[in-house]
Amino acid sequence: MARLSARLFRCSRVRVLLLATLVLAGCKSVPAPAAPTAAVSSTEILWDKYGVPHIFAPDHPSLFQAYGYAQMEAHSELLLRLYAQARGRGAEFYGPEYLGSDKWVRTNGLPATAKQWAAGQSVEFASLIAAFANGLNAWAAEHQADLSPEAKGVLPITVEDVYAHGLRVIHYDWIVSPRRLERRLARWEQDVHGSNEWAIAPARSATGKALLMSNSHLQWGDIHTYFEVQLTSPGVTSYGAVWVGFPVLRQCFTEYVGWTQTTNNPAESDLYKLVLKDGGYVLDGQVKPFDTHTETIKVKQADGSTTEEALVVRRTVHGPVVAERGGAPIAIRVAALDRPKMFEQFWRMGLAKNFTEWETAMRMQQLPLFNTAYADRDGHIGYFYNATLWKHPTGDYQFWQGVVPGDKSELISNEIVPWDDIPKVVDPLQGWVQNSNDMPWTSTYPMTLDPRKFAAGFAAPQGITQRAQRGIRILSTAPGKITFENVKAWKLSTRVETADQFVDEIVATAKARGTARARKAADVLARWDRQGEVDSDGMLLFFKFMTAVGSSFENIGGFTVPTDDARPLDTPRGFKDAAKAMAVLDRVAGEVEKEYGLLNPRWGDVLRFRRGTVDVPGNGAPSELGAIRTIGVSPFKDGKVDAVQGDTFFAVVEYSVPQRAEVLLNYGNWSKKGSKHIGDQLPLASKKQMRPMWRTKAEIEANLESRKTF
Repeated sequence: MARLSARLFRCSRVRVLLLATLVLAGCKSVPAPAAPTAAVSSTEILWDKYGVPHIFAPDHPSLFQAYGYAQMEAHSELLLRLYAQARGRGAEFYGPEYLGSDKWVRTNGLPATAKQWAAGQSVEFASLIAAFANGLNAWAAEHQADLSPEAKGVLPITVEDVYAHGLRVIHYDWIVSPRRLERRLARWEQDVHGSNEWAIAPARSATGKALLMSNSHLQWGDIHTYFEVQLTSPGVTSYGAVWVGFPVLRQCFTEYVGWTQTTNNPAESDLYKLVLKDGGYVLDGQVKPFDTHTETIKVKQADGSTTEEALVVRRTVHGPVVAERGGAPIAIRVAALDRPKMFEQFWRMGLAKNFTEWETAMRMQQLPLFNTAYADRDGHIGYFYNATLWKHPTGDYQFWQGVVPGDKSELISNEIVPWDDIPKVVDPLQGWVQNSNDMPWTSTYPMTLDPRKFAAGFAAPQGITQRAQRGIRILSTAPGKITFENVKAWKLSTRVETADQFVDEIVATAKARGTARARKAADVLARWDRQGEVDSDGMLLFFKFMTAVGSSFENIGGFTVPTDDARPLDTPRGFKDAAKAMAVLDRVAGEVEKEYGLLNPRWGDVLRFRRGTVDVPGNGAPSELGAIRTIGVSPFKDGKVDAVQGDTFFAVVEYSVPQRAEVLLNYGNWSKKGSKHIGDQLPLASKKQMRPMWRTKAEIEANLESRKTF
């Protein structure tokens, strides 16, 4: 079987390469670096001691095929289950717990859209996605004994699966998901996605070279699992990470350019309340019929049998009906479904050798969202509020995040805001840009962008985040010249911004009017280092207090001085109801003392980094507290919390020659059962250490674990 699959791998690689070569000879509309016309050497996957694959290939098809193979080596069970879900067939292979996901996928027509996307590629790029799928299947053919029966049932993988997975992650999780939909319909929305990004210009850098800090915060597992990889072939010098199952990189650092991304949440999924009449719906005074069909979803049962469930799907000119409120159907219209070259845009961003080429790729506007920070070897930096925002004729962000009338065609847009009209900052005088899921206007301080000059739907009016305030404080008060070591230390900093905002007043108020226990708690907070270090002994008490009072202090009367985006360094401040604040402090102090026998347990004894067989003390703080070292936690159990979200893949890169960079993927680069790379980077995370980004053959060979040659 091994010899057969290797032969299949080589043969399919040659077929894809020949196809790509023929297409490149006649295709002039989509420029790209030319691939060699024939393989001149073998393709290698060099796995380093942290389970990171470094892929060296003689041509682009071989690179993509080996990349697919490597993803399966590390994440085969997870990847195949995610692809099954992207087909809307998760329940068929894995059971009833995936039925809700299947209904969401089928209702929104992802399989059909994936077919349209597959047909909408340039033939050149289509051959690369075909090579990626071939690599997935080649690994599966070689490792049948390593696959579960459920995973085997998903095979073979098609190019449509790759596109469907991309749609499910970006359009039907990041833009809109069942959870987001329900919260919007309830007029309440909260985003659990997050990230930090900084770029520092040569004028502020100690070496005169641009610096980039990439820091993604996501769920530690499932659809958001990251895969770290190096990709090298003619014209390709990429290192970075992306979600398992993606054929291209999202956070990417080449020899020439680099970018990183955070969530921006533009208004790109419109909800319409339909007016029913005569079995149809009303649009501009006329009755339109629903486009209705029935999907059959198979559901695997515990005994191995299969049942079937019918799903009636109704579509309108707006999009599919996804909910009902007060007897009225709600239809959804998601942006960028007609822009099928999202993967190709990522690919071309990585092929760029300078800012002009990189921006040309961004101008494709195939990627529908993400704040993007950029830096390059030439010394340019920038921030871009990337979005494929509908060109709405009326209404602000809040209007379009609600449910709008569905009987007026004037509210159904078919155009997006062009690239030149999106918020962006290039080479600002401040010498840095930042974003931590805040609005584009606070990408620099003092603010460079005027929100009045941009479309109202660009940015959610949620205000600046505490992490953004922390980043602005760090960068705006930094020494004249910033070193690589500075950026690394700041990235790993557990200093809590909200502690600097409120602890002094909490302590003073407790001493003036608090109970004896509240005063004891205030003494703990006064001595606390205001960090979430392993040894920090006031972090737990502060975390419980801040959780109890609410994110806007709504449970203690609100802020005395509310948040002002133009004043990130001195707002918000205070709490309006001191009596309620002291009652909360007394109560949480009692809870901590009862649970732990003292008011100041070590944070690392409470917060644990656990994965596989690894269990080490944790550090960091939840996003809402404002630490750059962000760690989201599970509910308390036996006095402890687990890290379940927050820092995933992060990197600090200096665009010197040779490039200097360090990285970490907190939870490890593999999910395969029994792998030693599940959690093998957590001990480094516990010590706040990072790994060198090994890029040269000499570095990789010195840290080699295994080699695969094709």
